[in-house]
Amino acid sequence: MSFWPEGRLGAVSLTFDDGMESQLSIAVPEMDQRGIQGTFYLNPKSDPGETTEDSWKRRLSRWVGTQHTGHEIGNHSINHPCSLNIKADFSPNNLLDMSLQDIENDLTEAQARLKTFFPDQVATSFAYPCYETSVGRGLNRVSYVPVVARLFVAARARGELANDPIFCDLHHLSSFPVERMPASYLIGLVEQAIALHRWAIFTFHGIHEGHLSVSHVDLIELLDHLARRSDVVWTAPVAQVAVHIQSQIIARDS
Repeated sequence: MSFWPEGRLGAVSLTFDDGMESQLSIAVPEMDQRGIQGTFYLNPKSDPGETTEDSWKRRLSRWVGTQHTGHEIGNHSINHPCSLNIKADFSPNNLLDMSLQDIENDLTEAQARLKTFFPDQVATSFAYPCYETSVGRGLNRVSYVPVVARLFVAARARGELANDPIFCDLHHLSSFPVERMPASYLIGLVEQAIALHRWAIFTFHGIHEGHLSVSHVDLIELLDHLARRSDVVWTAPVAQVAVHIQSQIIARDS
């Protein structure tokens, strides 16, 4: 019997970071047209120069319709903290100067804000900003994966392989960054996941937007392939796949 629903051989999750405009204007309509659901990781923060609740509420309100068509709204923190070992002017926080309590405060407040607009979402996943999973420096550096594991059903990091559903750490999932990747490469990763009976997670940012973008044409080719291969590959949001894995493992071990 297959591990995946309806006898499928593998799974894919399409994830999108930072709530970019092209995700709403391009990715969501293209996915909805094909009946494909994904995970959109949002930062529920105020717009630059604004501090009122109205600002972050306006930001989130634009995404309400996406949940109605089956997409997951994931948590990507409020302030998108990174170590700043990269150019990250978008973040006021440096993970090297943060504590576990600092990061937990950020994530719980972000989740409270998401819950305001998406109260019916039962399970939520998290995406580590900049794929980084620790706070502090040197001898005081410590993983915040355990904090995330208490708060979310799953969490997406970065890696070079699709996830083995039996052995993967649901709170440090491997994902493929796909910026500037052609559809042929992405389709190859899908087929590899099918052949290995694994779960491939793709990390998108902008569609013809920003410095980590993919082309509209490549996105469409990938979506069309997933639709054609829907009998053998299950394409679903991260939280949904994680809940399925948990239930399968519990059933196997009982």
